[in-house]
Amino acid sequence: MKFRQLAIIGGILLAGSLSAQTLTDVINEFNTGVEKLNNQEYEVSIEHFNQVISLAATVGDEANDMKQKAEAQIPSAYYRQATIYMKRKQYDNAIPYLELTIEYATLYNNNEETKVKAAKYLPQLYVREGNQAWKNKNFDQAHGYFDKALASNENLYQAHQGKAMVFMDQDETDAMLGEFAMAKEGAMAKNDTKTISKINDVIDSYYNKFITEELEMVDPEEPDYSYVFEACENALGANPENPRALYHLAQVSNKKNEYDSAIEYAMKALQYEDEPVWISAINFELGTSYQNTSEYDKACEALKKVVEDPFLDRAEKKIANIGCG
Repeated sequence: MKFRQLAIIGGILLAGSLSAQTLTDVINEFNTGVEKLNNQEYEVSIEHFNQVISLAATVGDEANDMKQKAEAQIPSAYYRQATIYMKRKQYDNAIPYLELTIEYATLYNNNEETKVKAAKYLPQLYVREGNQAWKNKNFDQAHGYFDKALASNENLYQAHQGKAMVFMDQDETDAMLGEFAMAKEGAMAKNDTKTISKINDVIDSYYNKFITEELEMVDPEEPDYSYVFEACENALGANPENPRALYHLAQVSNKKNEYDSAIEYAMKALQYEDEPVWISAINFELGTSYQNTSEYDKACEALKKVVEDPFLDRAEKKIANIGCG
């Protein structure tokens, strides 16, 4: 019984002694945190500042000032650690610290300027890491990063562009087109024509391979071009300015003796094509169409614009047959 009483009395004395010393301990703990902060040991400094907050809760009101000072240091320490990783281009390591910067600046209602800086960097890093995850075929992870980017900034059209690329590799065509449409809309609002052009090139390449596959499957003995037409129409539905789809429609229309249609498709294709060999290919089909509609002057004009192989030799033969001046 005496042991228990002594233990209780001893506990009371110890508590009183601890209470009397805790404020000093809080100050010492804070100073250690500042020392670690100045030495760029940011994670260690955060541990000390968290200990300040814990000890201050035991001391009470007289430690509130130290508690607030510790709270003010924590978001800043997280941000400084993030900047070190960003300078090293270790963006995947920087992201959690930027997130913690925002979380604790919001929690403690301080460091607004630092919070704004972190919020500015974070969406761009999400996109960067999303693109890297996509290249590594980590599609779920990539979607996660892009979704975080859009949650941080709904106008970040590069995240929609990234999601579209992932959906493309997953063969989810409708989702791909939806994301590309939102990306193009955002890019258009920023007058980012480079991104719009890049997206259209990706869409065109995606659909053009189906056109090529259908052309290769046409039976030369009993040619049926209906699937080629369908593939071309699908491509133009995704991008009405796809020059290769228009070219192949002109090519197939010539094979089906639908020369007026071939002329229309070829003229449209020339509006959007910029590669010399394909311009030659289109002009060859255009010249062929005009030749078959007896518009020889126009045929000669088109055929003379064919300057690239493998179309040049065939164009020269047609020019000789027509008797172009």
